[in-house]
Amino acid sequence: MLIHTPQQLAQFYRDQRKVRSRSQSVIAEETGLRQDTVSKFEISPDNSRIDTLFRLLAALDMELHVKPKSAPETNAPETNSDASSWTQLW
Repeated sequence: MLIHTPQQLAQFYRDQRKVRSRSQSVIAEETGLRQDTVSKFEISPDNSRIDTLFRLLAALDMELHVKPKSAPETNAPETNSDASSWTQLW
């Protein structure tokens, strides 16, 4: 999915959380965040911290892919050795 705004990201996240039947409270418990932090991200993500975003994505087993706008569409995994060596789970 192509996302251009924080609001689109928050809407997509909320939709995915609901499809997976996960409550904000369960996500908060798994990530070490407060339930109101999860709610604030879904309602108004503009001031959310980047580490909050990564924790929330990890709770739904999601990841973020960033690429130049001019890059062709691909579903192949990244082969950058720096990216593949990342082991930190948020």
